Amino acid sequence: MTKVFKLLVIVLLFSSCSSSNEGQAQKQLYFFDLAGYFEQQASSLKGKQVVKTVSKNDASETKTLVIENWGQELQLFTESDINKAAWKDSYKKDLTATKLIYTTTDPELKIQKIEISFKNKVPRKIVIDTKSKNLLYHTSETLIFIPDSLYQITKHQKVILLGLNNYAITGKFK
Repeated sequence: MTKVFKLLVIVLLFSSCSSSNEGQAQKQLYFFDLAGYFEQQASSLKGKQVVKTVSKNDASETKTLVIENWGQELQLFTESDINKAAWKDSYKKDLTATKLIYTTTDPELKIQKIEISFKNKVPRKIVIDTKSKNLLYHTSETLIFIPDSLYQITKHQKVILLGLNNYAITGKFK
């Protein structure tokens, strides 16, 4: 009987340690919630037609299509969220009535700058500048998102032995 009682106590102790809100943990926001904003945009863009141009160096192709997975299409924007506890002191914030700018204080971080322009407290344009480099390559990207208008990704990449390549993706909402 005492073994059963001890086992019951152990089970109760372990079960009381788990939180009932495990799946509902709130993410700490230190900066503008880019991930949340782009998840919301992805939901609102479902079924919307876009004229998409993809180019590499001098070659380009344009198509009109309906994007099935906007979350994937806007993934680079979503991944540019800087709300990480380790980065809370790594960005300087400049705020005016119409613009919010985050600039990194650590040149080693990929996300160098985020500029959000507002009109009536609603984001009207988001520009994100990234840079990364190692022994094999140097890459810089500029991501631009204008709600109800367009999104654009431009990338300049210099790879050892392969040279310089320029890429661009532009999607204009219909």
